Amino acid sequence: MKPYLNILVGINYTDASRHALREAKRIADENGAKITACHVVPLGEINEFVNFYMIEHKIMINAAKSSLEGFIEEVCGRNHDIVCQISEGIPHHELVSKANEEGHDLLVLGDDDYADDSRKAGQFAIKCLRFATMPVLLVNRPPVNTRSLVAACIDFSKSTSPVLENAALLISGEDARLQIIHASRPPWLHPFRLRYQKIFPEDHGQQEQYREILEGQLLNVRNMASSFYHGEIESIRLESEDPAESLLNHFQTTGCTLVVIGRSGKGVKGLVSDLLGGTAAEVIRHAECPILIVPVKN
Repeated sequence: MKPYLNILVGINYTDASRHALREAKRIADENGAKITACHVVPLGEINEFVNFYMIEHKIMINAAKSSLEGFIEEVCGRNHDIVCQISEGIPHHELVSKANEEGHDLLVLGDDDYADDSRKAGQFAIKCLRFATMPVLLVNRPPVNTRSLVAACIDFSKSTSPVLENAALLISGEDARLQIIHASRPPWLHPFRLRYQKIFPEDHGQQEQYREILEGQLLNVRNMASSFYHGEIESIRLESEDPAESLLNHFQTTGCTLVVIGRSGKGVKGLVSDLLGGTAAEVIRHAECPILIVPVKN
């Protein structure tokens, strides 16, 4: 798979934007990629100033671009090749339309709605994620120097291969590891309820057989991953009544530096229903490390 060569970064002047910009620059420097930084002025905001202060629209646009250029220089220094662009409209719509129409292969966003809850993904990022056709990297913390432990969350669907490929693209560091993680709630942890009573059928080796099948599938995925990444690969199977909680705990305790998950479908259904179920939606909203969401073509 080709590395990311055309990166778009959404800028709204928050600390999260700084983190996202620095991470995009790190990726670009490793791959020789082009970066475009875009700030979208909300619809009507410039016209309000134009009409009230009797200033030409062009002057306001130029002022907005100068502000963006100053922000980029402050974060990345003077010697950079980042292209600065100003757009007007509904921010998430304009940004995603630009990313889709101009052929960007990675959209980098800062999660800036976590002031009160440091584990909550921003609503702006969620809106962008719903309609982007390329991988979206959500950054909510200052970037680390290396991607030393990358967790690829898989569910044995057609999203598995794209998730592994994109995870391999962002791994860096001599001692980097790729973790292939499958989290599930097996039938014995989700008992059948009848008239408010839980029913636990007697186990006749079904649990052992269930686990053997999953281990075989994970082995196949590891073999697939070895064609994308030649470093250390490990597979982890999590069983829990709450797969999302077990994943989040795993990311925190192991110190994952990046989580990669897949998304199929478009619009709200692509996020809520097809995004590996509610598990991935919870991971997106509450993971403490950057997350790369990879769209899967139908």
